[in-house]
Amino acid sequence: MAAKTPAREILPRPVRMRRVMESLSGSTAQARRWLDSWAFGRKHALRGAAACRIATGLSVLGLLLSNLSSRDLWVGQASIWAEPARVISRFPELALLKGVSGDILTLVYVVTMLAALAFVGGWHTKAANVITFVGFIAIVGQNPVVGAQSDNLVRLTLLWMLMMRTAEHWSLDCRRRAHTTEDDRESRAREDDVLPVWLSTGLHNIGLFSLATQAILTYMAGGLDKISQSEWRHGTALYYTMQLPEYRPFPGLSDLLSQNRVVLASLTYAVLLVQLFFGPLLLNPVTRRLVLALAVAVSVFFAVVFALPWSSLATIAVTSLFVADTTWQRIETGVLRGARPAGDWIVDRGYAIADKVDDARYRFVLPVIDRVRETFSRR
Repeated sequence: MAAKTPAREILPRPVRMRRVMESLSGSTAQARRWLDSWAFGRKHALRGAAACRIATGLSVLGLLLSNLSSRDLWVGQASIWAEPARVISRFPELALLKGVSGDILTLVYVVTMLAALAFVGGWHTKAANVITFVGFIAIVGQNPVVGAQSDNLVRLTLLWMLMMRTAEHWSLDCRRRAHTTEDDRESRAREDDVLPVWLSTGLHNIGLFSLATQAILTYMAGGLDKISQSEWRHGTALYYTMQLPEYRPFPGLSDLLSQNRVVLASLTYAVLLVQLFFGPLLLNPVTRRLVLALAVAVSVFFAVVFALPWSSLATIAVTSLFVADTTWQRIETGVLRGARPAGDWIVDRGYAIADKVDDARYRFVLPVIDRVRETFSRR
């Protein structure tokens, strides 16, 4: 005879509600502990932040250097042609360079470039970040006609990096800290970390999370804007862009791509895939590597084919945040291992060249000098 299964115990409603609330309370407490541990336990993605710092600084420096000769026409007194756009612009800007002389503009321009160079090298990184941020907004914001979405990306990236510790790796600040004594290191730490450790860690992680969220939203917004246009849905948007004279730095390459419809359509849909699904594809390790590789490839494609190197570099900068620190560490180890023989070769070649120079000096230069001295002494 089959045994009867025990009847399910039916608890009173107040007891069931109490157990549900206890379960929810336990889950909430566990989530809060995880959030506290993630936000204040340790600083995340320090190597990714350093890579983002270097690429962003290079983007700013490259943009300013490439427009150095035309700075007056771009943002100086000769940019009066952009005044109607300035009047109707509603974007808040720093009007530091409005109506200034050419000398003041050149001074601010050069200081901003030097600050960007220091930011790339990680020399007094926080101060360089502030000066680069203010100078970049002051310069780029003077002409809304030639502004691009990448300018907004750069200024927001510089803003969030003010909260982050971007000089913990691959910086002169890090190298200086490594070569100081213990007493100097403690005093340097007190100077660098004015805030408590938990607050400094929290600010870094909040800035990192905000910058990563901004990057995901930027990709998604770009994809949604493109998918709303029939040219992108039909796979012909890149073709029409390649026909514009300002986007043809290499006409032969543009014509070659324009003639191959399958390749061009594949590239068009690859851009849409990366921008629309960048965020969801980050959730899986395999798809994350795939979408990051595609994102970098798309940025390089835009830089080469459409002559957009600095905006593409700014996009690559924020994309580098999603590369794991372990991957950056392997890349760093490989680069150092490969650079060491090259460094030894350079040193050896330098000594060899110095020996040849000395040999030439003893064989040719000094005898000539002695002959001239003897000739003058006879007279």
